[in-house]
Amino acid sequence: MGEGEPAPAATPPAIKIFISGNSGSKEISTSQQKITMIMKSLGIAMDVVDIAAPGTEEQRDFMRAGAKKKEGQRFALPPQLFNGEKYCGDYDDFDVANEDDELEEFLGIPRKTPKAVPAKPEDETKPEAENAEKVAAAEGAPAEAVPTEGAPAEAAPTEGSPTEAPIVDAAPAEEAPTEAAS
Repeated sequence: MGEGEPAPAATPPAIKIFISGNSGSKEISTSQQKITMIMKSLGIAMDVVDIAAPGTEEQRDFMRAGAKKKEGQRFALPPQLFNGEKYCGDYDDFDVANEDDELEEFLGIPRKTPKAVPAKPEDETKPEAENAEKVAAAEGAPAEAVPTEGAPAEAAPTEGSPTEAPIVDAAPAEEAPTEAAS
């Protein structure tokens, strides 16, 4: 690194994913694949540690000591996720965080994109209409009818318009002849 070269940007620590490369469980294998696929698609740095590989006994012991085990299990089983020394969770925790759009918070990393805030579906004029109704009622004047939420608004019938649409008997439609393939 010379004097004119900028220092390399500090990369955030990679998320450690503890997996088992020779698991006989289809559920474990599928969970491991889903985690790595989602992490790759989001561009999140990860360090995959295969605890079944030779020479990874220390890593396996680290995972078992820090991870939670499910009821009925002797040890915590992969996949397990850590951010440095901090335990994040297992596949179920990862899946819930991903579905709730809280994956970055779950992993303890900065968010790359702002979290989507759902739009407010309610009508903004509703409180004003309710206040006008309360003021009018307090003054003794009849309040304007404000339709309640979810109730259909009824339109007053105009003069000369029928209240019901006339029923018209329609003749059955005839089928158009189809050409036979020759």
